[in-house]
Amino acid sequence: MTKDDLIWVVIRGAGFVLLIMAILSLPAVVNAITWHYYAGDIGPGSSENGRMFFATMRTQLISSVVYAIVYGALGAYLLRGGAWIHRLLRYVSPERSNTTPHVDARDAASDSDSPAARAGGRER
Repeated sequence: MTKDDLIWVVIRGAGFVLLIMAILSLPAVVNAITWHYYAGDIGPGSSENGRMFFATMRTQLISSVVYAIVYGALGAYLLRGGAWIHRLLRYVSPERSNTTPHVDARDAASDSDSPAARAGGRER
C-alpha cells in the first residue's frame, strides 16, 4: 500500500465518520424542533420560566442544525476526495540527502594551515 492509498483511505474514512455523525445529529434536530413548537405554545411573553425555556430550545435548535450541516458538508467533501486535504497530507518537505558530502568542521580545520583556523576561531 502506497502513501497515496493510505491518505485516500484516511480521508474517505474521516468523511464516512462525519456523515454518520451528521445522520446521528438529526434526531437532536427533530427533538429541538418538537420542543420549539411546544415552547411556541407557551409564548416568549408568558413568564420568566417560559422565556428561558423558549430561549434554551431556540439555542439548541440552532446548534443542532449547524452541527448537522457542518458535519454533513465536511463529510461529503471528504468522501468526494478532499483534494486540498489530500495535497496537504501528501506534501513532503525537502530533506537532507545522506549522499551529499557535508564538510566536517574537524576536516576543515585540519586542511587549513593557519593557527586560528586550527583553533576553531578561538585565541589560545
